[in-house]
Amino acid sequence: MTSNESPVAPETARLPGPPPSPMNWDAVGGLVMRPWYDRLAVKLVPHWYFPLSRAWAAALESGTDEAAFAAALGLEAFPGGFCGWRIRRALARTEELKRVHAGADAHWRDVFFAAEAPPAAVLVAAERARRKAAHNLMAARRYFLCLRKRVHKLQWALPHPEEMPAPEALQGDGGTCIKLDGVPQVERSHWVPGPFGRQCWIRFPAPSLPGDTAWAQVFEPEDVENPPTLISLHGICVESEHWSEAMDSIDIVPTLALKGIRVIRPEGPWHGRRRRPGTFGGEPAMAHGPLGFLQLFAAWGAEVPVYVDWARQQNGGQGGGPVALGGVSLGALTSQLAAVAAKDWPAELRPDALILVACSESLHDVAFQGSLAAAIGLPARLQAKGWSVADIDRYLPLMEPRGAPAMAPEKIVMALGEADDLTPFAGGLALARRWGVPPENLFLRHQGHFTVAFDLGRRPQPLDRLREILGAA
Repeated sequence: MTSNESPVAPETARLPGPPPSPMNWDAVGGLVMRPWYDRLAVKLVPHWYFPLSRAWAAALESGTDEAAFAAALGLEAFPGGFCGWRIRRALARTEELKRVHAGADAHWRDVFFAAEAPPAAVLVAAERARRKAAHNLMAARRYFLCLRKRVHKLQWALPHPEEMPAPEALQGDGGTCIKLDGVPQVERSHWVPGPFGRQCWIRFPAPSLPGDTAWAQVFEPEDVENPPTLISLHGICVESEHWSEAMDSIDIVPTLALKGIRVIRPEGPWHGRRRRPGTFGGEPAMAHGPLGFLQLFAAWGAEVPVYVDWARQQNGGQGGGPVALGGVSLGALTSQLAAVAAKDWPAELRPDALILVACSESLHDVAFQGSLAAAIGLPARLQAKGWSVADIDRYLPLMEPRGAPAMAPEKIVMALGEADDLTPFAGGLALARRWGVPPENLFLRHQGHFTVAFDLGRRPQPLDRLREILGAA
């Protein structure tokens, strides 16, 4: 029985930890966490996960309406034969899982944001029920296997270059597309005992996405007064707290919390609770091409100073523990851009340190030479929509970290995979050299895009270096 299938026990007064991951054992991790794994992942993600997610997202909106489901996927008609029988069952099952998840999530919100703090056992039971329901709903993608080769990987909505706003209209702080847009009031849930300390959730109106709510999960170590903080931004399509606890075994949260660091794990725009109807997590950023990434960087970057401010308030204001910003893949691309924009922010809203895993200074290389971009057909679709290299180049200064960061070079840690062809390694190394990252803060590994991140639990030297910089207890 897996952790997400375990019965929810109200008498349990602490959330369970993730199951031990064999990837953290040298005998296994040393064999698996190599470039061959990345080559496999770059094939599985676009050719399996994306089309199944596309069908899943359509099912969530259409319910059991077969015609609406077929139309949402661009199919001429609802499938016939055995596949049609399977999809009818899939639609009914997904609708039931959606109903169960909605109920568990509504109860979770009532309990965690109640006026009075419920007993710990009640909070634990509500979170375990929510996560189990979320996992089961996310896993419903598997019901649509017979459609994998029949549907598009993404619901493409690329704008024509002439439909784009002028670059000048999108320019924000530090020459980037990110602009400080106020610091809204943050609402915190009740704390619940967790495997690495205590956990809570925070939420606030998203500054750059009207009508949207920004969410983050907070992990705070036990017996550490005023701990330093890391704001950890995730990669594209990563929705950790909507899968089982097993996802946490490849996350950096356990390692850092056990090292005395508070971790704020935000939910990025269009992911998780912020998923747009009819799409899967992260899809709009890719499907809208340059405009999608401009909007995501601008929105998520504007939320960074809110998290920095909240972390400092927990530490008694500016005199509390330091605050670091960082991320993996998309989270790293957002963090490096926010680090440049932060030079124009008040000192108390600037992060003190930065950690980047699998990053690149060249968004041009990511879009036109990156393996994932090629696998989803982005370069060809941009060309078919009328985009030229010159059109792309007009917007690159808004998305690339061309200026200097707000923190000193010795406060920056980078971990790069020499075989990374998704955010190509050369772009990450060029950024490290241009920013003057010292050798002791630069970790180069013979790994690819996924493995350099997944292997941090087994080989945590970059995280240890961040801990030294932050002075964690």
